[in-house]
Amino acid sequence: DVGRVNRLSDAQLKRVLDHIETALHEPLSIDRLSRVAGASSSHLRTWFKAAMGVTLHRYVLRRRVERACVLLRRGDLGTSEVAALTGFAHQSHLAHWMRREIGQTPRDLRRAQK
Repeated sequence: DVGRVNRLSDAQLKRVLDHIETALHEPLSIDRLSRVAGASSSHLRTWFKAAMGVTLHRYVLRRRVERACVLLRRGDLGTSEVAALTGFAHQSHLAHWMRREIGQTPRDLRRAQK
């Protein structure tokens, strides 16, 4: 089946998306995700972008930022804890990607909530 060869099956895509969600706090390499998908890394990159409209790397970053925003809004965790729980090596990396993705830093988000 040509369509199956040229794209991720729904089951493969679901496995990758589910794995990303459950492992956001961990390093998520393309090699690790390609094993989850049962596809080569180059095919996964191409198929994922075709299916989701963004690169795999960008998707993971966006999901990490979205999860960080939820945790920050709860208000019971410090920024460094939120960074660790969402897979960012340092709170500065979290702040950088939040600024890039949503135009706010963790501090801005918390201030806007008060």
